[in-house]
Amino acid sequence: MSEVSESIAINATLAEVWEYHFDPAGWPIWVDGFGSVASSEAYPLAGGKLRWRSSPAGRGEVAEEVVEHELRRLHRIAFTDPQTQGELRTEFQIRGQGVVVTQTLTYGLSGGGVFGFVSDKLFIRSQQRRSIQRSLLRLKREVEERAGA
Repeated sequence: MSEVSESIAINATLAEVWEYHFDPAGWPIWVDGFGSVASSEAYPLAGGKLRWRSSPAGRGEVAEEVVEHELRRLHRIAFTDPQTQGELRTEFQIRGQGVVVTQTLTYGLSGGGVFGFVSDKLFIRSQQRRSIQRSLLRLKREVEERAGA
């Protein structure tokens, strides 16, 4: 399994960040590669499930199950898509007048063997990191615009 982690400070209240993060209407705007919701059952609560489709050049259909959900603190999901499986942990921490959001992605490639390992080290890990960075930057921009920061 590989892991990448990124954090960003957002100039807004915890309530504003948390509410926007879980608003499905905003996902196509800030979640990198998000296309549309295919189905949702009790999401984002623990045990909830979400299936979504990526944009045409993205991951295909992604299935998520909420492993852990602590109000305004932590959201952890297990996911599978045609190429990978793993977990995404999102933490929310008040810092000064804003909030720091940290996403940690732990993932494994479906198949690939030695070539998959090399491909991950040389290409995929950096792509995963950039995807998280793009998502967090968009989240910051959208929340701060809405908060009037």
